[in-house]
Amino acid sequence: MTNLYEVLFIVPTTISEEDFSELSSKLKDTIEKKHSSEISKFEKWAERKLAYSINNNQNGVYHILETKCSAEAIKEIEGILSFEKTKVLRFLIDKL
Repeated sequence: MTNLYEVLFIVPTTISEEDFSELSSKLKDTIEKKHSSEISKFEKWAERKLAYSINNNQNGVYHILETKCSAEAIKEIEGILSFEKTKVLRFLIDKL
């Protein structure tokens, strides 16, 4: 059974293009290739000052991803975002 999910995650402003590309590829491959699901939106949302310092970062870049996929795919996405501590400051996954 597939549901619509929104994944919001914050990366440091200092993240290299290569590191962000690697992270986004992992997310896209997991959803599209491994679980044969689709991504309806994946974009940079905003660069903002954080309410509090996270890992010595005062600012962060918010990204939003919308997908229609299974709960198993979301568990994997959550695992990827949790594991990438240096690349992802915080994340939130919402079922729409």
